[in-house]
Amino acid sequence: MTTTTTPQPPTIFLTSATGSQGLNLARLLRSQSPPWPVHATVRSLTTPAATTLSSLGVTLTQASWDDLPSLSTSLHSCTALFLNLLLDPSAPTHELTQAKNILSLAHSAGVKQIVYSSAAALASLSQHFNVDQDANPVMLASLQSKQAIEHEIKSGGCWDSWTILRGANFMENFLEPKVGGMFPGLRESGVWRGAFKRGVRLPFVATVDIARFALEAFKDPGGGLKAQEVNIVGEEITPEGVVEVLGRVTGREMRFEEVSDEQVEREKGENPFITTGLAVRMMGRFMKREETEGWGVELTGFEEFLRSNEEGVRRTYW
Repeated sequence: MTTTTTPQPPTIFLTSATGSQGLNLARLLRSQSPPWPVHATVRSLTTPAATTLSSLGVTLTQASWDDLPSLSTSLHSCTALFLNLLLDPSAPTHELTQAKNILSLAHSAGVKQIVYSSAAALASLSQHFNVDQDANPVMLASLQSKQAIEHEIKSGGCWDSWTILRGANFMENFLEPKVGGMFPGLRESGVWRGAFKRGVRLPFVATVDIARFALEAFKDPGGGLKAQEVNIVGEEITPEGVVEVLGRVTGREMRFEEVSDEQVEREKGENPFITTGLAVRMMGRFMKREETEGWGVELTGFEEFLRSNEEGVRRTYW
């Protein structure tokens, strides 16, 4: 009698597990049959996000990314890494230091595959946008840091497989807790003001779509996503389309206020939201949904995103 053995699923280490990308990916990984083992570090074991991770069966270690012994313990037995780090504006080089430490520990632990959630490619953005002159300092530092991390991953020669994912502008930015920082006044007044052009489509993505791409990469380390840099766009939608959908879902009156090119020039040096909006506008020139569709991974439209996050919409706009 011949018996077949089911291959053991990989053990995934998640960074930023309590963020929207990490939580979405943890849910996907733990919903596989059998559930994939997932490890993560959290600063606190008692936050709502950490409690959710624990309920999913994620193995949690209380530690920061600077606690190298605890990181090493959490990475033990992991075979793949989802890397997604955040820039500290007060210490712009710290993100790269953390990335190097995590990558080194991952290599020592026997990790063979890296999936890195990065940002819009600096080289592509620079073709359409004077990054050095027009980007605000935090945006520029973040893009430069992520470019350096990408270089570490691609040039290290330590991995059997790597994939770089570049999400477009996050749909989550329209909900708490991000909306106030990203789009000041939208929640209170219903006016979305930005350096966008009427009729020009902007690229957006729900973070669950980034998680879906990460899952596909982990399922087949030697497949089509190996050594690829993938732009992920769930929907291209005009500013008027954005407020139309927001109004329809929330039941509130919403409108878009275009900032003229003259206003952009006056405000860009002192208003980071203007320059961020200008960068998002330029992203639309090289981040296209058609390209993303070619990978055959499920994508989320803006209205679908809002309706599937009813509680977040209610908390933000009602």
